[in-house]
Amino acid sequence: MRKRLIIFGLAAAVGMLSVGCGKNDEITEEPVATESPAQEDNTSEKEPEMEPEQTTVSNCQIAGGQVALVIDASSAVDSGFNQAALNGAQTYADAAEVSYSYYSADDDTQESYEKAVTTAIQNDAALVICAGSHFEETVGRMQNEYDDVFFLLLDGVPKDAEGNAVAIAPNVHCITYREEEAGYLAGYMAVLDGYTKLGFIGGEQLPSVERYGYGYLQGIDAAAAHLDNSDDISVEYWYAGTFLPDEQIEETSREWYEAGTEVIFACGGSLYQSVLLSAESCGGKLIGADVDQSGISELFLTSAMKGIDSSVIDALDEFFANGRSWPGEIAGSVNSYGAKEKCVRLPVYGDAWRFQTAEMSDYLHVIAGLKSGDIQVSDDVDTQPETTVSVIRHEQQEEDLWIPEK
Repeated sequence: MRKRLIIFGLAAAVGMLSVGCGKNDEITEEPVATESPAQEDNTSEKEPEMEPEQTTVSNCQIAGGQVALVIDASSAVDSGFNQAALNGAQTYADAAEVSYSYYSADDDTQESYEKAVTTAIQNDAALVICAGSHFEETVGRMQNEYDDVFFLLLDGVPKDAEGNAVAIAPNVHCITYREEEAGYLAGYMAVLDGYTKLGFIGGEQLPSVERYGYGYLQGIDAAAAHLDNSDDISVEYWYAGTFLPDEQIEETSREWYEAGTEVIFACGGSLYQSVLLSAESCGGKLIGADVDQSGISELFLTSAMKGIDSSVIDALDEFFANGRSWPGEIAGSVNSYGAKEKCVRLPVYGDAWRFQTAEMSDYLHVIAGLKSGDIQVSDDVDTQPETTVSVIRHEQQEEDLWIPEK
């Protein structure tokens, strides 16, 4: 089996790599109290400084570069998904002395996504990283048109204009994540910690967001069954339709907090900023998504994490170790990462562990169950999971009380 040296040099820079996505080495989940890995504070990362037509000390270029990261219209420095993808690309580029650049779509349209990817290609990128499911149609069309360019698609698979999955070309590798497991962990531990009035605000109603939300409901329900207090627990549930801060998100979350909601899972991009404003004024708590967001505010109870940065690092290492092409085992394929691959978890180091009642042993027990398969979390996004707790769905300002039969 081919071993790559560069990965080992990155471990100190990215703590998540020690539980690297796709790696099957046996590594304990027990946190080390005396030292927190750098990855545990994504918020300290700064957007790289760029000078026209020059490579900076961080190997970032304003255009061109061997690797190009293309993101959607939200900010790269969003302390979430886009930031984590950028961190992964930057960390690998710095360690491997590979030049890179990043581009952002101007707006939320297919034309804008394709324009951003086309610009990266025209600037001679050898590999284009497309961050997020907004690029599924773009990659679906461009993978054959630009068969000499390589693509890494995060959080999705190539699709046609009708939203149907298409065959993945050999110049494409896709990475998806088992968000339902991360959501399950967050929901389970929140209930175990004593919270009974919970909320979920998702961004756009995309499969990755739905998996987070439905996993969250399953975790809440499982913990309620364990504590035998299902009748006491309720969940407010809503998709806001945007990943950006929004006045309606702030208003809705404030209404929920004022009505007794204790903690809201703010799931998607930078929409958490609006929820945080409400939490600050109402004394509420939040659950973060994608990365550890505890450094943003002490009001984050925990974060449902998936190893975006480490999975990008691992993919880049595969690409360059194979002579700037995808090796046969991952070319034209999808890798799905979850707890078994040590790519899904909650933050456990230092001040990021903020549960007061739930014990670390409880968390490790659930993680072990997810890894072994003893705990099964459905990834079905077509049907809301059946629960014994009440779920209040909010759709376009209309409320639908959904309380399953006991």
